[in-house]
Amino acid sequence: MYPYEKKYDQVVKYETDGLIATITLDCPENKNRITEQMVDELTQALNNANWDNEVRVIILKGAGEWSFGPGDITVIQGKLAQNLREGRQIMHLIGDMMKKIYTISKPIIGVADAGCIGGGCNLLLSCDIVIASENAFFLEIFADYALSPDTGGMWALQRLIGPMKAKVMAMTAEPVGAKAALDMGLVYKVVPAGQTYEEAVILAKKIAAKSPVGINHIKQISNRLHDYSMDTYFQIEADYLCIGALSEDFRETNMAIAQERAPKYKGI
Repeated sequence: MYPYEKKYDQVVKYETDGLIATITLDCPENKNRITEQMVDELTQALNNANWDNEVRVIILKGAGEWSFGPGDITVIQGKLAQNLREGRQIMHLIGDMMKKIYTISKPIIGVADAGCIGGGCNLLLSCDIVIASENAFFLEIFADYALSPDTGGMWALQRLIGPMKAKVMAMTAEPVGAKAALDMGLVYKVVPAGQTYEEAVILAKKIAAKSPVGINHIKQISNRLHDYSMDTYFQIEADYLCIGALSEDFRETNMAIAQERAPKYKGI
């Protein structure tokens, strides 16, 4: 990360509890807007979770009035609106962070308690699974500023809801409420306000109880599916299945079944 002005002591909080890591965007005074500091700290938190052998599932959430805020206007004006080189600099860092979310070996459950706006909305929608509060809303605000979506926006939207709905959501810049988001396929589940994190932990524990080998393979196949031809897909499917069958976790599963006990997975 290149040098930048650090305006806050900390904007991202990282915590672990057993097999689950929780990453919290924690800068409510700036409404969790995406800044250079946010990108830096969030990327580091993702790296921490990825290389922690104890962690099997990541929960990503935001604290405050907006769960996931838009890009900070000072960054847009000071970088993107100055020259192409400086604009590309920050956008490449954001792009690397987003690619990490898609390719990291552990599933990420995004939690939307409140507003998810602009780049923050796209950050959330790039998670593997999204659980939303009934108070949450999703807003692609870019068209109101003569901009196109950033932070992987059209990539995430078209994968989730298809090209036409993605274009309407981006071109109208109108908020989508939690129920509509569920109906569209933007989110997995909508729960009452105040219950989103607890619901995410319940789901995370279910996933964490499975073999990390199989869970990682499922994520990698799903998140790259749009790159595959039919022939490539069946080759990838065969390779991942064989790798899984050769793993210690697969042998442990069969031993546990024979011994009538719960398996003890190592992720290898």
